[in-house]
Amino acid sequence: MAVGFVKAVEGRTTLLVPELSLTAKVPPKTPAFFNPAARLNRDLSMLAYRAIALSLPAKTFADSFAGVGARALRVATEIPEIEQVYGNDINSIAIEAAKEAAGLNSVSEKCHFSIDEVCKFLLHGDAEGERFGIVDLDPFGTPARHIDCVLRAVLDGGLVSITATDTAVLCGVYPEVCVRRYYGRPLNNDYGNEVALRLLLSLLALTASRLELAIRPVFVHATMHYLRVYATVSVSSSEANDVYSNIGYIMHCFNCGHRFASKEYDGKSKCELCKTGLRVGGQLWTGPFHDKEFVKKMLAQNPDTRCKKVLDASLEEISEVPYYFKADEISSKLKTNPHSVQKIIEKLQSAGFAASRTPLNTSAFKTDANIIQILDVLRK
Repeated sequence: MAVGFVKAVEGRTTLLVPELSLTAKVPPKTPAFFNPAARLNRDLSMLAYRAIALSLPAKTFADSFAGVGARALRVATEIPEIEQVYGNDINSIAIEAAKEAAGLNSVSEKCHFSIDEVCKFLLHGDAEGERFGIVDLDPFGTPARHIDCVLRAVLDGGLVSITATDTAVLCGVYPEVCVRRYYGRPLNNDYGNEVALRLLLSLLALTASRLELAIRPVFVHATMHYLRVYATVSVSSSEANDVYSNIGYIMHCFNCGHRFASKEYDGKSKCELCKTGLRVGGQLWTGPFHDKEFVKKMLAQNPDTRCKKVLDASLEEISEVPYYFKADEISSKLKTNPHSVQKIIEKLQSAGFAASRTPLNTSAFKTDANIIQILDVLRK
């Protein structure tokens, strides 16, 4: 075992990780990076990969930013349906730790590790030079520069899982950078993480369409600065032509809080409720986030409490509404004590509106009612 590395168990997998990563407030990048706080994200990954494993065109998994192999080794150890696992990182120390850990888990025969630049690794393919069934991209910061390579590396009918952690950009602190990276403008508001996920999906969908591909989101989630999307990919020029059926804009009034989705961009439009100028977010993905049957397959695996909480809310969510409302935002406008999210949802549903929780914010809800209608219902 390399100096400074220790064993750590996650799921049913033994990992070799830098000892400092288990005690430091911010995990160091040297000698190798491992973030123990990201376990929830990896646990959800295992559920998602198991949910699709049997229907994959090839039972292969590629982890392009493998680090010490936390995700790749867990796939190899915990998902026997995946036959071959490929892990890559530019850090040779991290890859050596991953190789040693593969031996500890008795999965060396199905694991293949490389030290290479991400796109070179992805476009090289598996041992036969073929594309992969699942491709994962979990970089530091933005995934934007690697989206093309991920899509070129996945098989027809395969799955891509992509992370973005440049949340300051995606949530509106640096809008010009966001437009450059994601071809859409962010909104620095209460539901900024939803706008961020939709900007990421839009980039993925538009890039896919240029390659005669189509994507279909099956699951997304957000944890603090960590945004993650899962989407199946299919080869279809006709579906690629139809990409703009799920691309549009969110118009937001920072005066009264009104918000709505729009297929067209109009920078001069006024809020229909208070006549104030509107701010625009997008272009971005306006279609659904979750495939309900896919989420049910994830739930059928008896996940732990933390994962189940996310998945239950995902199953309930009306994700075709591309924004949410925070409960304290509503209480502030009503000048009352905070209403519980569940009580708000029940009252809106009783009034004939669609309403649900959202996994993106436990203190928020989604509804097809506008801000005035929400306030009117709660006043009654």
